[in-house]
Parts: sequence; structure tokens; C-alpha cells
Amino acid sequence: MSLSIEQHQAPPRADRRARLLTPGWDVRRHLCTFFGLAAVALACGAWLVRAARAADLWIVPAYLLVSNVTEYLVHRLLMHRPLWPRTLYRNHTLGHHRAFHHDSMEIASWRELDLVMMPWFSWLVFFTGVTPVVVATAWALGGGAAGVLVLTAVTSFMIYEGMHALYHLPVPLLTRLGLFDSRAFRFLYDHHRHHHRLKRMRWVNFNISMPFSDRVFGSQEAEAAWHRDRDQRMQAQAAPGDATDPADDGKHAA
Repeated sequence: MSLSIEQHQAPPRADRRARLLTPGWDVRRHLCTFFGLAAVALACGAWLVRAARAADLWIVPAYLLVSNVTEYLVHRLLMHRPLWPRTLYRNHTLGHHRAFHHDSMEIASWRELDLVMMPWFSWLVFFTGVTPVVVATAWALGGGAAGVLVLTAVTSFMIYEGMHALYHLPVPLLTRLGLFDSRAFRFLYDHHRHHHRLKRMRWVNFNISMPFSDRVFGSQEAEAAWHRDRDQRMQAQAAPGDATDPADDGKHAA
């Protein structure tokens, strides 16, 4: 099923996306599995959190801080550099970023969510990593504290996936939903879209839903500021008769 979008894909770009798609991937099966696992985890967290105390709420900001820094480091170091495990780099830089550039962010069909949403093994990594922490929290602080941790972890993971998917939906759909009326969403959308500029993807805007670590580590960059700085550099370096470097024209070589 195709989506109605104003920004039409060039044939080479559509062909590239088609080659990157996972054979047999089905968006309905993927979403049902994702929400099914999330529902089970949330139910477990809700059952545990009945014993929570007000003193356990420190877990929420603590987890959000740790997960934000972890998201930043994994994205910057493993997804954009060919380090071990190379699967992350291959799927993200060579897959996701080849399919979606700053000027072609929108999916053309629901099938292309395969190139946006996390693969199944990322869920395995998430639950494998969180489970020992939940068990340790339950042992040290009680089941209520463990419930707070589960609810926070699963909810933040769902927000991450949901926000990232929204950034790649057709602009007319986002407009009809009224999301661009929100200054917060507009900021986050532009933040992520600039990250998809090929010249900047390895250097800036790695957070998805809360750019805290980008701010702390100095990697937050607005597109307008980048254009302004680039134009100033080009003007300073330009000399009569010099040709403009085509790699700096703000476009990608697709």
C-alpha cells in the first residue's frame, strides 16, 4: 500500500530502498509482536509497582539519564562507525541512512518501516540488558522499585521507537495530525532530519526523543546554524575564479 506524499522519490532512490528491504518482513506482524511484548512487560511492571513507595521514584530520572547517555554512545560510536558488532553499523549507516537522506525522510509505503524500526534482535538486546538490572533492583530495593524500573524502561523504549517512526512518516500526514503545531515536535523533527544529512550524520544530533546528551557533549547542531557557518567558511575561502566544491552544495550524491 503506497502513501500519498508530496515529496516523490527518484527512481534510483526507490530502487535502493527496495534492495535494502528485508525479505518477508511484514509491518503488521512486526507491530503486533512489538506491542505484544511491550504489553506483557508493562503488565509485569504494573503488578510489581503496586508495592512501590514514593522513595522509589528516583529511579525514573536516574534511568532516563543513563539510557539517554547509552543511546547517545551506541548511536554515535557503534551505529556510525564500523566497530564490533558491525551489524549495528551495517543496518544503520549502510541501511537506514542510505534509504533516508535529509531531503528524503518520508517513507513511500508502510513496508518501508522495515528500514526505520528496530530489528527483532534489538528487542532481545534490550530485554537481555534490562532483566538483570530489574532482578538486582528487586533484590536490593524491593519489587515496587523493580516495577518502577520496568515501567520506565519499557515506556521510554516505546517512545524512542514511536518518535523515530513519526519522523519518517509523510509530512502531509504529520501536518494533518497537527504535530507540526507543536514547537517541541518541530524542534525534534528538525533535529533528527539534520542528522540524516550525509555530511553531518557521524558528528551531530544522535539523540532521538530527548537531545540531552547531544547538548552535554556538544554535538547538538541546528540546520540553520550549519548553513550559516558553512556559507561563512565558503565566503572566506572563496577567491575570484574558484569553483564551488560540489560536495558542499548542501545536497547528497545519491
